Amino acid sequence: MINMINMITTILYALLAVVSLAYLADYLLAWNDDPKEPPRLRARIPLIGHLIGIIVSGPSYHSVIRNDETTEIYTLGILNYKLYTSVSTRLLPLIQRQSRALSFRPMIQTVARKWGDANDETDRLFRETDLITEFSHVMKTSLAPGPQLDEMNMRMAQRVLVDLDLLLGDGKEKKIKLLEWARFAITQASSCGVYGNQHPFLDDKVYEAFWAWHAHLSAHISGINFDILSHGYHARAVVFAAHAKYCTSIPPDTSSLFLTRWQCLLSSGLSVSEASKQQATLPIGMLSNTVPTFFWTIYEIFSRPALLSSIRSEILTFAITTSGPRHILNLTNLKTSCPLLLSTFQETQRTRHIHAAIRKVTTNTLLDSGKVLLKEGNYLQMPGHAIHYSQSTYGPTARDFVPERFMDPNLKRGGADFLAWGAPPHLCPARQFAATEILILVAMLVVRTDIHPAEGTEWEEKPGLEFADPVTVLNPKRDVEVVVRVRGEKEGRWEVEMGDGSRASRVPLASG
Repeated sequence: MINMINMITTILYALLAVVSLAYLADYLLAWNDDPKEPPRLRARIPLIGHLIGIIVSGPSYHSVIRNDETTEIYTLGILNYKLYTSVSTRLLPLIQRQSRALSFRPMIQTVARKWGDANDETDRLFRETDLITEFSHVMKTSLAPGPQLDEMNMRMAQRVLVDLDLLLGDGKEKKIKLLEWARFAITQASSCGVYGNQHPFLDDKVYEAFWAWHAHLSAHISGINFDILSHGYHARAVVFAAHAKYCTSIPPDTSSLFLTRWQCLLSSGLSVSEASKQQATLPIGMLSNTVPTFFWTIYEIFSRPALLSSIRSEILTFAITTSGPRHILNLTNLKTSCPLLLSTFQETQRTRHIHAAIRKVTTNTLLDSGKVLLKEGNYLQMPGHAIHYSQSTYGPTARDFVPERFMDPNLKRGGADFLAWGAPPHLCPARQFAATEILILVAMLVVRTDIHPAEGTEWEEKPGLEFADPVTVLNPKRDVEVVVRVRGEKEGRWEVEMGDGSRASRVPLASG
């Protein structure tokens, strides 16, 4: 008994010593803070408390710990790093002007190394040459509104029609898992647009391998690798092999996006095998955020009958023409003449967006006329959730879902106020393609179907979220089983046309 008591006492003293040392280390790390650095917000658990909070609470963590609404920027201490956190729309333009000192480049380099499995030479090229600048340029150019993007959009739209006909063609009621179907439909449509009609994800094994790899992306990039049995790496190898095969004979209907990326990588000095691995990371950006954004847009619309009716009427009036059994969706009108649909889509992004745009501080940087100092080697984040819920920008209803919000001409929009597509100057180059794809799919489902939760269930007001995914819009923790019924008056043959080429082909997004 005495030995047991002594052992317990020893353990308790050891734990006390560890806790004391942790608090001492936390105190000493803060001792060297410059008075101009953003003030530290202390965590209850020293050194790793904020990391645990972000993992457990997700996007709401920044609202929970921020006890002073006037604080625009603060510091979270995580081990020996400082994570500066700006929740201010006023400071964001100042941050954006410091794009060299507050750099996104290290994030791209990490993706190339961790997800693209870059070898030492490829890693050097990404770090020491102009490859990242040239790579970003060709992506922006090939995805800008114009003939190249129109070609991608039409190929993507044609595949949407195929998958909707597979779902609805026999006219019978279907029971599906909404997220599972959304993932399949977006993968197939996006891949047709980007790779051409003979894309790698037509192979079920490659499709399944990509999403198996995707489930491990956070572990692979974080350095805290829970993929002990290498399931994610084995799945990635399947995707890599499929891209290596595709790149040996790139089909003629591949997009300018894929082709110019490929040429850029090769001309920068990457070997064919290394370039094909980097190309295999393309569907991460292409699919990861489009799937949940589409899912939640459908969820928000179909769970609100009055909103569904209004959007359906708007689409039928302005974007659909019918001649006998033919129904034609006009893409130009869908983009520019359906403001309630577009507003609902963007309100879904505003309320569901959780991403914190992150930059590395590459040199000591002063902001706000020298009042704020960010020290080299640390990181800066701009959590979109905190900014999107700011009452100073979005008024007293900032925490509510207001479908018409983005129809308000008096609403300040874009730049520092709406971060769903990133923080300028690093906006998602594929935002026009992704937005068009989601609007087409949503419009088709709204007009052609009625969707209800399966018997015995209902639309949840606040369904659980999956915090582990490396996405800007979180997936639901549990898929939703729904019943899809065909709207009989809209049966027939469906087509998509580009519309009036003289009009702007750009979706008028808040982010541009």
